[in-house]
Amino acid sequence: MINILLVEDDQKLNKLFYTVLSKQGFNVHIANNGIEAFNILENNHIDLIISDIMMPKMDGYEFTENVRKINEDIPILMITAKDDFNSKQKAF
Repeated sequence: MINILLVEDDQKLNKLFYTVLSKQGFNVHIANNGIEAFNILENNHIDLIISDIMMPKMDGYEFTENVRKINEDIPILMITAKDDFNSKQKAF
């Protein structure tokens, strides 16, 4: 089974993503911020991370940067309500 880590502070979006991904057969782990996400990463094998950019405690940019220090290969899909080019460029 594929394990997905969803890092999103909006509870409604968490529920929506969880429901859709679970119905497709994925095992979904939910974190509300980057700190919670690292706790999940320490204790679980994760195949894909889906991360919001704008979150409390540790934003998606910082979270992704720290993930890359420990695992360069895990795919990370970043989601955001930001629509400016600089935010998108920074995420890449």
